[in-house]
Amino acid sequence: MIAAVFLEHTIPRVIVVFGLAAAVGFTMWWLARALRSEGAVRWVLVALRGAFLLGLGWCLLRPAWKDTVAQLIRPRVAILLDVSASMSLAAPGQPSRWDVVQQVLRQPWRDELAARTEVEVYPFDAELHGRVQDIGDLVPRGTTTQLQRSLESLRERYRGQPLAAVVVLSDGLDAREPGPVSGWDCPIFTVALEAPAVWEETPDVRVLNVETPRRVVVGWESELTAVVAGSGTGGRVFTVQLLRTNALLAEQPVQLPAEGGARPAKFKLSHPEVGSFTYTVWVPPLANETVTNDNAMAVAVQVVDTKNRLLYLEGPPRFESKFLTRVLQANPAVTPLIFLQGPQGRYFTVGQRGAMTTELTPDQLTQVKILILGDITAAALGEARAQAVVRFVTEGGSLVVLGGARAWDKGGLVDTALRELLPVRRPAGGRPTEGRFALRWTSEGRAHPAFAGAEQLPPVLTVFGGSALAPGAVVLVETEQGDPIIAAQRFGQGKVAVVLTDSLWRWRLEPGTERAYDKFWARMLEWLTPAAEELPAHRIELSADAEQYSFGQLASLQARLTTETPGVDVQCEIRAPGGRKILFPMTAQPFTAAGGATFQGYRLEFTAPESGLYTATARAQVEGATVESEPVSFYVRAHSPELAPRPANEALLRAISEATGGRYVTPSELAEALRALDLTATEEQRATYRSLWNTWPVLLGLLGLLTAEWFLRKLRNLP
Repeated sequence: MIAAVFLEHTIPRVIVVFGLAAAVGFTMWWLARALRSEGAVRWVLVALRGAFLLGLGWCLLRPAWKDTVAQLIRPRVAILLDVSASMSLAAPGQPSRWDVVQQVLRQPWRDELAARTEVEVYPFDAELHGRVQDIGDLVPRGTTTQLQRSLESLRERYRGQPLAAVVVLSDGLDAREPGPVSGWDCPIFTVALEAPAVWEETPDVRVLNVETPRRVVVGWESELTAVVAGSGTGGRVFTVQLLRTNALLAEQPVQLPAEGGARPAKFKLSHPEVGSFTYTVWVPPLANETVTNDNAMAVAVQVVDTKNRLLYLEGPPRFESKFLTRVLQANPAVTPLIFLQGPQGRYFTVGQRGAMTTELTPDQLTQVKILILGDITAAALGEARAQAVVRFVTEGGSLVVLGGARAWDKGGLVDTALRELLPVRRPAGGRPTEGRFALRWTSEGRAHPAFAGAEQLPPVLTVFGGSALAPGAVVLVETEQGDPIIAAQRFGQGKVAVVLTDSLWRWRLEPGTERAYDKFWARMLEWLTPAAEELPAHRIELSADAEQYSFGQLASLQARLTTETPGVDVQCEIRAPGGRKILFPMTAQPFTAAGGATFQGYRLEFTAPESGLYTATARAQVEGATVESEPVSFYVRAHSPELAPRPANEALLRAISEATGGRYVTPSELAEALRALDLTATEEQRATYRSLWNTWPVLLGLLGLLTAEWFLRKLRNLP
């Protein structure tokens, strides 16, 4: 331990010392001269005043005590333990995978590691669970295996901590993520839980997952991605078919490795007409295939007509306006009119202007369904136009505040009437924080009807931080540090969204993400577009906790009223695959949004009686009117891949180890592989601080010196 006293004063030390010395000298001289006739009392008063000044100087220097302790930080080894149902399977005449795991964990290597490292065990199935000490109570009952998702969650938990290695005890089955892991700084060791070729190979193909935007605009092309897996195919080519409303739409050949694996099959979808359409991915059974009830999966896509007029009011041209203008002009769902501010504050237009001007009068705004405000100041917008925008949103219009350095700084849009409808509460001003900020969808963003199934977003380079969420608002996109980037809320009968960065346009320049910018704005505009009819005062939003379930798995549906209305009973109508409709009451249950606000929610837990595509709709009677949510679809698979008797996914486990510098080993080779690790402990300096001036003894001592001097002066009747 190293201890030291240091000073935290901000004023230069020479000024403090010089001022203190001058004050002490002058005080001593004045007291000694003014109280010359008082004898010994004079020197007592001089001592009291001098002691007070010295104590005051001590406080001005702000001394603190620092203890520095050197600690050895041992590296950590994480054991990822698969507790899904497939771990209970066993090949004929062989122990089950779970029995092999128990034998592996009883080997001496675990105690050897514990002597040099911190060994921590994490069970996982569909998600990564908390750390456990006793594995004797664990039972493999999970309905699915999400190995790569759990690895990513583990990496997030150990971010900034010394992780030496990861040991994965899993069969790798039902892994719906087709790509290999990447970005690991430590090796991952995977263990063979069964000997190769112990299962009798029978052909089996299955559809693991189907992803596509669930709501699109008419005329917009989208992409449907199906993850197809199989084993025992012998490397033969088979066909994946796409059906729309039971009619063959497209098909493509797929070939899997001879040892088995998974591949994505991509289809382009065009949406020439409005309506709700069911798309089914179907793999015709192979010869001698016995398990065929997992060869199909369906999704519902709602196509809406949003041929609406959009007005975009921007300040001086910038990169954001350049790329957004291109996106708006290419989007067939809207008819855009863009006003850009040129020299001397004059505006020039892009699009058919007609009788529209930048005055934004209430009459003009009735012709617009979506309004985008760019990087403009409060003075440029004006209070009259700001109030017109508030009325526009209240009556059912949609507003996007794109913002920028001018709009979010002092004298920006927050200094107008718009402050009352913004989903965030902004400080008085502030420049953006620059860097490279990774983004993630919040739970509300992923459950949002317009963004369900959306891809991972590229990073941004600026963040307007310091925003607090308004009551009733939600954050759709945030940085990994928790700063909101996209926030939205309903205001009156309309919708408002804000963008708290001015670098979304950089997505166009990120390699491999050129389409992310276009897709994001297409989905955002589709959600913001109001319906043609008058919007109701009350709305219900319904969401499911997953897009697909295995047969017998519990589905959780959640609904909430966008306006707080106590005493409302909400019911959920679920349409089964055969067309039969079942009505369920939903249980009132409050829930908390990302910003911390609590809302009255409703929940229904439902176990599907059969496989297929289900559609759920929430309804309620509010103030004498029937309020209905948009339909939410989810698919129930007839057969859980977890229970299909097939060999472990050796190819996936090997790929994970090779991509991270680890090894795929047998149980007997694991100890030797782990002994080769560099498990050197690192030294870390930890400091604790304790103030030596703003404490009660110091403050009471100063007050005591002043009190004693005052009392002595009064006692001697001195001035």
